[in-house]
Amino acid sequence: MYDVVVIGSGMGGLSVAALLAQSGFKILLTEKYERLGGNFSTIEYKGFKLPTGAVDVELEGPVEKVFQSIGVDFTITPVPAHYYWIRGHYYKLPEQGGLKALLDMLNKTKVERIKLVGRLAKEIATEKIAGAFKRAIKGEEKVEMSFRDWLLQYTDDEDVLGIFRSIIFSLFSVNESEMPASTFFRFMSREVGHGFRSYGHAPHGNIALMNSLADVIKGNHGEVWTNAETKRIVIKDGKVRSVVISKEGREVEMEARVVISDTGPKKTVEMAGKDNFESGYVKKVEELKPCPIITFLIASDQPLVDIKGTIGIVGFRSLYCIDPMSNTCPEVAPQGKHLLVTFGNPPSSLYPMNARMEIEKHLHDLEEIFPNFQNRAEILRIDTRNIDDEWPAYHVFPGQELSPKTPIENLYMVGDGVKRPGLMGLPGCAQTGLDVAELVKKK
Repeated sequence: MYDVVVIGSGMGGLSVAALLAQSGFKILLTEKYERLGGNFSTIEYKGFKLPTGAVDVELEGPVEKVFQSIGVDFTITPVPAHYYWIRGHYYKLPEQGGLKALLDMLNKTKVERIKLVGRLAKEIATEKIAGAFKRAIKGEEKVEMSFRDWLLQYTDDEDVLGIFRSIIFSLFSVNESEMPASTFFRFMSREVGHGFRSYGHAPHGNIALMNSLADVIKGNHGEVWTNAETKRIVIKDGKVRSVVISKEGREVEMEARVVISDTGPKKTVEMAGKDNFESGYVKKVEELKPCPIITFLIASDQPLVDIKGTIGIVGFRSLYCIDPMSNTCPEVAPQGKHLLVTFGNPPSSLYPMNARMEIEKHLHDLEEIFPNFQNRAEILRIDTRNIDDEWPAYHVFPGQELSPKTPIENLYMVGDGVKRPGLMGLPGCAQTGLDVAELVKKK
């Protein structure tokens, strides 16, 4: 009998398991694959440490709090700056001043660019947009529309729209016309979300951080099973009684007082059996919309871009963000080599994407940004995560998140499908681990 069985070893699963193990709970964590970490792990290939999904690790947020809470080293190399690629030029995001500084920067570059061709520049309404942002973040006005429709009330400037498209794709993996404005402003709110924080890269690969959480579990008399797929969550009299796990070619049934799933809401309900939930809850889960993403991992002998920082891309077919990881964190590439990670999305995140078409568009973008790209670079890996994949960018569309509590009293969920409104990505997953650990302790 285990106190808690945790299914899945993503940031949410390993966080909650490590926190509970250190608090004295007898833990079993099961992972379907040989490698821990899920969307936050590392593949060793040709000497490179390739991320399996998430690249940036937030500093001074829920992820760091998890590591601090259990006394584990949190080694991250900070990314020093963020840039935007606009019409062939790189522009550094001002360190201070927030939105107004960003819009002022756009105004300046736009005026200079248009003067070169002898035209008059229409200035961006900086004060008007910044004021509207402040009101929306404070909740002083209702914003029941998409973010794009909200922004179009104040500007139709293509560069401004393009920058926010890059920001929203990077954070939420949807485009600005599908993004609920209210969800974006919750993210920006310091009271509800957390806005933008500093971030960095794990010099020893993401897997090093995840292995250190697993070591906490094992060091507190818990167990971590890899190559162990949980087939069923057994429910009797409205409570979880056990889990059935396929390991080493046979099925074993392990009793548990509590089960926590880091496999996404749909998979959790499937394992527990739809008949054990009310029809309304099942319908809500089945209607959840995951989000797609395309990632290219690219090697080169010389840096394709000589910038230390992430780069938002404005005005392209697929590409919206570039991260020259090895410029900041050389440990992720073998000596004399460089690693660039690029991210793209289809025009809509509501429907399955045509992966082949999106890859072609992404390649066209790369060739336009990096002249002679084919001769200068080697594509190590192309990762397309469609909305019906096991690991999409997110299991749930922004604003659709469920509660980590399920209708079954000793069955919980962690991960991006149940994160707090206003939190995104890795920090959102880590916070679910913190939240569910507290719920289990109180129970």
